Amino acid sequence: MQITNQWIEVCPKVTSKDKAEFVRVIAEAKLKLKNSRLKKVSFPPPSSSASLGLCFNESEEMYGSKRKRSTTIGSRSSSSNPVMKAFNIGARERLNSEIARMFYSAGLTFHSARNLYYISAFTFAANNNLQGYVPHGYNMLRTTLLQKERNNIDRLLDPIRDTWREKGVSIVSDGRSDSQRRPLIKFMAVTGGGPMFLKAVDCSGETKDKYFISNLMKEVIMEVGPKNVVQVITDNAVNCKAAGHLIEAQFPHIF
Repeated sequence: MQITNQWIEVCPKVTSKDKAEFVRVIAEAKLKLKNSRLKKVSFPPPSSSASLGLCFNESEEMYGSKRKRSTTIGSRSSSSNPVMKAFNIGARERLNSEIARMFYSAGLTFHSARNLYYISAFTFAANNNLQGYVPHGYNMLRTTLLQKERNNIDRLLDPIRDTWREKGVSIVSDGRSDSQRRPLIKFMAVTGGGPMFLKAVDCSGETKDKYFISNLMKEVIMEVGPKNVVQVITDNAVNCKAAGHLIEAQFPHIF
């Protein structure tokens, strides 16, 4: 691999083609090792028809209600019960197990099961003929689909942006820490048309003095348009007050 280390010299006989092949072999070995850690475990056996029945729940996840209404059909075995056959209870149980294992293996929070898009995604898949469909992978999720969703949200926010010039904008800023304990400063644009998130800035390793904060404010003001901004709202920390004075000196019409 031509990696230098103590007491090791680079082999002069290794060509770029050889090195590329070594890289490929090592990558395959790492992938094989990673996959070997994910053991294929059988799913739980089907429930007995007596204890399972056929239940349709209108649960709190779907309707926001704590009441659950259930209908249980029959206690005959699935092999002889035409209703159980018609509703494909075996496939339903297998899908339940697949979904549950996805949550457990990835360490997903159970609150995700209350997400309306999680519910609508599986409902859409179950009620449409998508033969041969394979869920998108890691790269598509973080590139193509993410950009497509962002463009869609930007389009939906255009009516709010259109009100900025007419009604004026308040820039609202506050600090918080994310799940990885990184210090963030968030900015939102608020107007009569509605509030709109602009961005969050990672301030790790930065000195959050009046100059740093005022520069962030200035960037946001320029993005929104100085003529559209009426005021900037922050907390009453000393550095934020000082940054406010710098902004007022540069933009006299902004309070």
